[in-house]
Order: sequence, then structure tokens, then C-alpha cells
Amino acid sequence: MDYAYAFGDAQKLYLNGTNRCTNRCSFCVRYRIDGLGGALLWGKEEPDLQRLEMGVRAHGGLGNIREFIWCGYGEPTFRLDLIKQAATWLRSRGAKIRLNTNGHGCLIHGRDVLPELSRVVDEISISLNAPDCGRYLDLCRPGSDFPELGPERFWEAMIDCLARAPAYFEDTQASVVGSALDREEIEECRRLAASFGIKRFRVR
Repeated sequence: MDYAYAFGDAQKLYLNGTNRCTNRCSFCVRYRIDGLGGALLWGKEEPDLQRLEMGVRAHGGLGNIREFIWCGYGEPTFRLDLIKQAATWLRSRGAKIRLNTNGHGCLIHGRDVLPELSRVVDEISISLNAPDCGRYLDLCRPGSDFPELGPERFWEAMIDCLARAPAYFEDTQASVVGSALDREEIEECRRLAASFGIKRFRVR
């Protein structure tokens, strides 16, 4: 399992801290391929800070990177500990840190983690992926590892994260997977994000 990988822009490095995820999205690439950018992203072991640093150095070290993105084959906020531990080192040469998340961090940890994340992440991109709860449950299939929670809780947690994120992060983005939605659904998602004051909207 590779803990750091490049995909596209050579000055951006993606960090793969876990394969655990609260969703089982029908469109997720991890069910079709084992990795991206020549990296193997499936694996049982999760990195500690030392192994993460080794993975980054294998790509030339901090000086070559302008942005680190927490985005692997799982939901990064499962590794909130690692995100917090790594932040000072990752930023030490001027790089920014972005978090790509499904918005379930507060539900995973049973507390409000946005204040903690705002100190160690510069930008956040939240996977909205559906215009309403029913469509979200159909596409993202959340909660199979959390049987004590109703699946609707995961939609509510994501919406709560989306609504409150602009108060904590200067740069907040909402995203959807274009191939999973029709044009009207995409526009509904765009309007929903805008209703929370989110100006950046990405169709992946």
C-alpha cells in the first residue's frame, strides 16, 4: 500500500492514510482498480507519521510539492490523528493542505471535529454527490459498518459539514460525480451548495 502518490499535477501529492470508509459508493474507482498514478492504494496497514514521511520523501520530499491532498482509498478523517500530527511538517516548506472528505468526520468521532481540522487543513472539498437524502442513500450506500446508526444519519452529517464548513475554512468546495447524476440533479446539487454560501462547485 502506497501512502503518497502523484496523479496529474506533479506539484500535488495525494496522501492515502486509510482504506476505511463510511460509504460504499456505487461509482467509486476503488472497486474497479487497485490504484492511481501507478500507486497501489489498497492495503490493510495504515501509516504512522514516520511511514507517511517516508512515502512523501520517495516523491522527492517537501520542496517539490505546493499542495498536499488527503485523498486515498478511504475516508481520511478516520485518521484525524495522523492529519493533525503531519500538518506542521507538511506545511514547513510552504505547501498548503487540502482535505477531500465525505463529510462524516463528526459522526465517525462522535464530536465536532471541524475546529480541529481547521487548524491543520487549509482547504476542504466535501463530496455532496446527490441532491437529496434518497438519492444519496442509493448512490453512496452509507453506514454498512455502523449498523447502530440509521443510514439517513450519514446524509445529515454530510449536510451539516457542508453547511458549517465555510465558517471554518476560507476555501470550501462541494463536489459531485458527474457520471452518476443527470443534468438537473447536478444543478440541484449546485443550488444546494450555494444555499450554504459555498461558491466553489466541482463536477468530477
